[in-house]
Amino acid sequence: MFLGFAYYDQMIYRASLSKFVFLFLFSFLAHAEQATGVVSAEAKAKDAEESQAIIEQVKSVSKQGPGDTDKTWIPSAVNFDWIQLTSNEWLKGEIKGMYKDSLEFDSDKLDLLDIDWADVKILRTHKANNVNIEGNGATSGILEVTGDSVEIINDYENKTYHRSDIISFAPGGKKERDLWAIKATLSIDLKQGNTDQIDYTAKVNIKRRGSTSRFLMDYIGNISKTNGGDGSLVETINNHRLNASYDYYKTRYFFYTPVFAEYFRDPFTNIDSRITLGTGLGYTMIDDGRTELSFSGGPAYVKTEFVSVAVDQNSSESTPAAVLRTNYDFELSKSMDFIARYNIQIGNKASGGYTHHIILTIENEITGALDFDTSFIWDRTAHPTQAQDGTTPEPNDYRVTFGISYTY
Repeated sequence: MFLGFAYYDQMIYRASLSKFVFLFLFSFLAHAEQATGVVSAEAKAKDAEESQAIIEQVKSVSKQGPGDTDKTWIPSAVNFDWIQLTSNEWLKGEIKGMYKDSLEFDSDKLDLLDIDWADVKILRTHKANNVNIEGNGATSGILEVTGDSVEIINDYENKTYHRSDIISFAPGGKKERDLWAIKATLSIDLKQGNTDQIDYTAKVNIKRRGSTSRFLMDYIGNISKTNGGDGSLVETINNHRLNASYDYYKTRYFFYTPVFAEYFRDPFTNIDSRITLGTGLGYTMIDDGRTELSFSGGPAYVKTEFVSVAVDQNSSESTPAAVLRTNYDFELSKSMDFIARYNIQIGNKASGGYTHHIILTIENEITGALDFDTSFIWDRTAHPTQAQDGTTPEPNDYRVTFGISYTY
């Protein structure tokens, strides 16, 4: 009987404990829900407060007389950034940054927009931005742009600059991943029947844009296989090119490149590998939001390894070289861009002498992130190296590609 009472007491204790735990969890969840509701209510109250202030400003402007032309409605930036276009339209949202006279603006209704900096009449930010100013370097603060003047407000000073002195700006505390832009293009051509053939072309463009610096990396690879007559596919094209550079902008237009590099491989032109490493300077000739034209270049060191060479010839060559690079971007329309890349390299004759790599591309926007690309590629080596079997590669290689690209 004693054991029975003990068992009964234990059951009561467990039931009481379970009830206590249930009541505790229920109270905690109720309190959390109430706290979340309070936070949500506070956020809505702030939005409502800002919206009400805007309404009052609109009413004040609407009451102005015909002679009160000096009154202009400018919303106060509390929880959002505001911009007014030259068409007098206002947009509310979040500024992602301005670089190369292009402003990235995120609107809840219109999504991410790329707006020409020249089309922005008034801008107000609600939090500090990192700003690169020509002749002054980097600073930070709240931005207020009105006409041709830019006021930067921070804890220790308020300064006004001319709008043309602003090279770039981005919100403070911006995540590293937001500074990168990646574009990948894929083109595949399949043929089957009398001719079995597969052509594959891939391009990858990577860009990191800081307030004073820029990192660029471009890759292009081509592979082609055709029917060898015995049912197998024989490789006829296999080349890969990788370019990378780091640019530092001293002013809006002048920049220097501490290092640039290129790796190239094409066994069918008797080049097992060619590595270029150099440094140089650059200058942006045109940068108006729609057109960008820049030139850069400098001295470099080139080392080439050949697949095979004639008797008594060196299997590798090293040479100093001069490199010139040209970048040209032109906006044909809102949905179509023209892009040109022209790289020249001049070394000794044994390394190929004059070589160039040209890519001309027309991009047609399908959606915001997808484009249809048409590219013309021309690679030239003025003095190809003769192979061991006595054959000499052709100096010129041409290719036209069609592909779908995705931008992140």
